Amino acid sequence: MRKVLAWAGLLAMSACATTPDTGPPRDSLQAVVDSLAREAALLSPGTDLALAVVDLRTGESASFKGLEPHISASSAKVFWVAAALTRRELEEVAPLAEKVFRTSDNEASGEVIDLVGGPDAINRFLHEVGLEHSALTKWNYGKPRQATNSPRVMQNDNYFCANDAVSFLHSVDQRKLLEPVPTARLLQWMELTPREGCGGWLGTRLPPSARASLQHKGGWLPPGCCSDDARYNVLNEVGFVTLPDGGRYAVAILTSRGPDWPKQAFFVERASCVLYRHLSKDAALDCGEALAKAGGPAPVVLAPGAPVPNYDCE
Repeated sequence: MRKVLAWAGLLAMSACATTPDTGPPRDSLQAVVDSLAREAALLSPGTDLALAVVDLRTGESASFKGLEPHISASSAKVFWVAAALTRRELEEVAPLAEKVFRTSDNEASGEVIDLVGGPDAINRFLHEVGLEHSALTKWNYGKPRQATNSPRVMQNDNYFCANDAVSFLHSVDQRKLLEPVPTARLLQWMELTPREGCGGWLGTRLPPSARASLQHKGGWLPPGCCSDDARYNVLNEVGFVTLPDGGRYAVAILTSRGPDWPKQAFFVERASCVLYRHLSKDAALDCGEALAKAGGPAPVVLAPGAPVPNYDCE
């Protein structure tokens, strides 16, 4: 059974990385993140946004509401698979992990939780690796599972924060969380996920090379899925993006509550592209400027029960 390697501490990030007097330098990563936060209010009114990013080449990091809890949806499954890799043999985890990342299979995800030892064991793992603002509260696919040690910050919902997600990814990249072989397999599984459209928003507007090498896990709870659209309408992305020079960055874009799903999805796609444009220094990259100037996608009027074109995740 594999054990967690020594934890080197959380990534030094905060929900506000600048002083109120001076503000971040105009060409800094934090300035880009702050600009995206302002843009979210215009492009997707009503959306709650949290965003964190770290340039793994330089260590430069930035965040917006990085410690604010968000319903995690399926993005947290990458945590659960990593937990399984620290406690079980690779051969036991692999068949389930491939389903988790390829199709976001919920029953396979429940079996991964069981491999770790149940929801309480998942939460102990999260605590061990320093993810203090994340928890698995319940998972009922296949059979009911309830944690007794979740702080229930979001009542019965599973949750995480953007800083925790990026801190986790940073530790994976630094090979501080898993041994080399399990690390390599986890990264390979993260390449099985969609590269664009539903579940692939992080890659939709990236150049083909970046989209092809994307390692990520989307999570979504679309309109009509759950008890209250004003609470859910969750669309998350966490992952690694590779840059033209071979370097890469880790990013978490968490959105929820937006009353217009296509606008919220467009914002996540555009935010991913804007971050890539800044870090790659590819000033010519089009991140949907014309559509952004128009206020994002036009409202879609559909017959009851009809899917939303290009953004439907049912």
